[in-house]
Amino acid sequence: MDKRLLRFLLFLLGVSHFVACASTPTEEIPPDPRVIAIHQQAVFADMHAHPSRFHRRDIESILAEEIDVYRRSTIDLVVANISSDMAYDGGYFNRDGTEVEDGQYKPAPGDVYALSADRLERINKTFELGYAVHADTPIDVLEARDRNEVAVMPALEGADALEGDIENLLKMHANGLRLIQLIHFRNNELGHTQTWPYSPGGLTEFGRDVVRESNRLGIVIDMAHASNETLMDTLALTSHPIIFSHGGVREFTEHDRAVTDEQIRAIAENGGVVGIWPHGRHISTVAEMVDNIEHVINIGGIDHVGIGSDLRGISRYVIGFDEQANFHAIAIELLNRGYSDEDVGKVMGGNFFRVWVTVSGP
Repeated sequence: MDKRLLRFLLFLLGVSHFVACASTPTEEIPPDPRVIAIHQQAVFADMHAHPSRFHRRDIESILAEEIDVYRRSTIDLVVANISSDMAYDGGYFNRDGTEVEDGQYKPAPGDVYALSADRLERINKTFELGYAVHADTPIDVLEARDRNEVAVMPALEGADALEGDIENLLKMHANGLRLIQLIHFRNNELGHTQTWPYSPGGLTEFGRDVVRESNRLGIVIDMAHASNETLMDTLALTSHPIIFSHGGVREFTEHDRAVTDEQIRAIAENGGVVGIWPHGRHISTVAEMVDNIEHVINIGGIDHVGIGSDLRGISRYVIGFDEQANFHAIAIELLNRGYSDEDVGKVMGGNFFRVWVTVSGP
């Protein structure tokens, strides 16, 4: 058996020998030995982020100092999202430094794909500059963490970039895309949005094609922002677990970005993961964030919850997480509530990593 494959299988079986020696704490890591010990046995992951606001700012790549923010919280894997529907809404800068202000736009054919492809180039530039490693496969993440490097997974937030053409998915996958969120803030060629203005309807025929092709390619499917009908249609069709990367729960808020108990159960039964975000406009503190996490655990089980920070994609973060992205505060709160090291490791990223392993195949 290939040694890299053997190492990977041993890791999944809970043997942490290979990573324990590689996760030695440095002066940058918050000095809680409990969290450091957990990180030696589990992959820590941020299921949804926009580090350095790379997708909207006029910058060459994700910035090195932003990668260091993740390294200080021992985050091994960051999902970096391109909001491809911004071609319709503005709020971003072009390569020449000109600003496309917020508004309503009707892009010409090819423009939405081109804008998103340009942002994907910025993620790939991050790898070229040596700031982070491409999360191409799960093994790449494990090998990066051995070197105390952060791995970044390129992702689409809203598959508007595909412009209804499956060939665009193939091209973006070839250029490094490993996760696709089908819907963002507008109804698109795939399905319907979770947020206002509401409209009835689920997956379109093109949406079904994208789900099938993503399954074949080993691309993780993210149903955050999708309407209930679109979510349920996807769950009925997909051959792999899916995620809902970032949001809250309806138990504590009526905000339309929260998931219902029915949705939590359906995602859990599929083998997937619900990510809770530290959005300071909807959740006040890390303790309240963990209340949301506990609710998912109570409804769906400990194996089906994670963290999606939406870092640099939201204007206010919960107290205790803050702009510095203190992921360790979440782990400490879970430990203080009596959760085991194993369970905390699952929430901090082990569950998402497991889904990716399943989706990506052998």
